[in-house]
Amino acid sequence: MNLDEAIRGRRSVRKYTDVPVPDDVIKDIIEAGLWAPSACNRQGSAFIIINEREKFDELLKGGSAAFLKNVNQAILVLYDNRTDNLEYRDHIQSACAAIQNMLLKAYELGVGTCWINNIPNKKKLKKIFNIPWNYEPVALISMGYIDYKPVTCKRKKTVEDCVSYNTFGLKDTVKKDKKYLSLKIKRVLRKIYKAVPGKKLLLKFAGKYEKKFDN
Repeated sequence: MNLDEAIRGRRSVRKYTDVPVPDDVIKDIIEAGLWAPSACNRQGSAFIIINEREKFDELLKGGSAAFLKNVNQAILVLYDNRTDNLEYRDHIQSACAAIQNMLLKAYELGVGTCWINNIPNKKKLKKIFNIPWNYEPVALISMGYIDYKPVTCKRKKTVEDCVSYNTFGLKDTVKKDKKYLSLKIKRVLRKIYKAVPGKKLLLKFAGKYEKKFDN
């Protein structure tokens, strides 16, 4: 498999078989993440492999993507947050570079993955997984062998749609209108949802209206 095949063929997968991904395969995926570029070459990534049902239940109770109820393996990606470049959050960028490497390696190895940010707030995650102060949770990667054929999605934009030279010149500039207001409201509601204790009554509602898509 060449690089273009991996980049264009990878999809976010949310349904898996019951066949577990072996530890050596998971470690190969993580090692690919370790070879990603990192700010100032700090190489501050850390990974928690999750394979206990109780941990997934805690994630769901804390407010996570509903499909995790059917997931048996995942990797929580952390990064050392001791950086002085908070303006551009270089620790987050470094972690994201590692994640993309991991997704591509997993695809090469025949493992389906999904990059998840719909997870509990960071304070809650640190409590669930006993994470020290200097490591920041960045994302969760669910994984497993694929039990369906993911939909092939065309890209929404071409290179020409996204590129301008020397100054911003794209035509799809968005004004701060009613849609911008609705986005602010959604952000507030999400924050409230993550903070509300005891989400049992909300979980079914959240799962019902959770966006369904393949990418």
